[in-house]
Amino acid sequence: MAKTEIDFDAARAELSSRIAAVAELVSPDILQPADLFFDLAGEDIGRRLMLTSGPDGTAYCLRPDFTLPIAAQYLASGEVGQTKSFGYLGPVFRQRDYGPFEFDQAGLEFLAPINSDKTFTETMHFAIEACALYGETMPRLHLGAVDLFETLLAKIDLPDVWRPRVRDRFGHDAAMGRLLDRLAVPDQFDGADDLPQSDDELTKMVAADMEAAGLSPYSGRQAEEIVARYREKQMLAKAAVPAKTVRILREFLSIAGPAHEQAFRVAALAKKVGIDLEEPLEKLMGRLTELKAAAPKIEVEFDAGFSPRLDYYTGHVFELTANKTGEVLASGGQYDRLLERMGASDRVSAVGCAIWLDRLEQGAMR
Repeated sequence: MAKTEIDFDAARAELSSRIAAVAELVSPDILQPADLFFDLAGEDIGRRLMLTSGPDGTAYCLRPDFTLPIAAQYLASGEVGQTKSFGYLGPVFRQRDYGPFEFDQAGLEFLAPINSDKTFTETMHFAIEACALYGETMPRLHLGAVDLFETLLAKIDLPDVWRPRVRDRFGHDAAMGRLLDRLAVPDQFDGADDLPQSDDELTKMVAADMEAAGLSPYSGRQAEEIVARYREKQMLAKAAVPAKTVRILREFLSIAGPAHEQAFRVAALAKKVGIDLEEPLEKLMGRLTELKAAAPKIEVEFDAGFSPRLDYYTGHVFELTANKTGEVLASGGQYDRLLERMGASDRVSAVGCAIWLDRLEQGAMR
């Protein structure tokens, strides 16, 4: 069967019309303060920024995405906490391993929605329908549940000092694997018993030793940093992690595949180890039931270890990938911590998605 030719101009116009039907179309400035992205966008985007500087030395970048600029405008509006819906369709700029550094994205951002779960469902289906405009009618849906992992993390037998370190690596498979290896076989810490217990006294000792060795305090790490790192190693060495906890984390994070089967695997693990995951599991099962009814032809995979590499995501997250190439065509999720990270006095719920138009167009031409 010959492949139907897609009219890209018509598809874009239809997509723009659908965005405008549910949200206010906005276009934040192309030149953005770089600190906004270095602080919040994660390492992957941070190293791909197209940087420049102002006359006063302030660092700027070409807009690498829309979510953070839209959130910043919302914060500056004085309407924080009010329900707002924003949409966009325009260029973003990132250094990439292949392809042009300028490419178009479309998307939606719902800030302080009345019902976050309902909004997530609508956002995910919007992304599915956007892909269909470009002939990708049966993308694979990759689903994750940040809340499920965070509930598990809060309830396992794990010293508090390790919890943020484990959470920070969620979604980073390689980094998480290295950390779990370390927890399984802890580093040996050979601390000296005769060192001062006071940080101030130890800092003075280190500074004196550096001076005696001819090391400038400005040429590398300062004495305070050395002491802080030493204390951290000392503290972590004392916080032994039970082997059972490492096994639970490994088993949980290995759960991936056809969605309904994996949800039952999570439930079986929770029952086996005696951890109550009923609330996030019920939410996940409801999501899967809804998807099966509304999009029966979409292949849904659940991955317990899947999350964007950003710690402000809080609930369910998703990616739509092309069947032929595996490329990500759209992604989104619930990110209730972002506005608070940016300075809001209270947590503000948020849901959004981004759609990669260049990949959809390239896929339509294959």
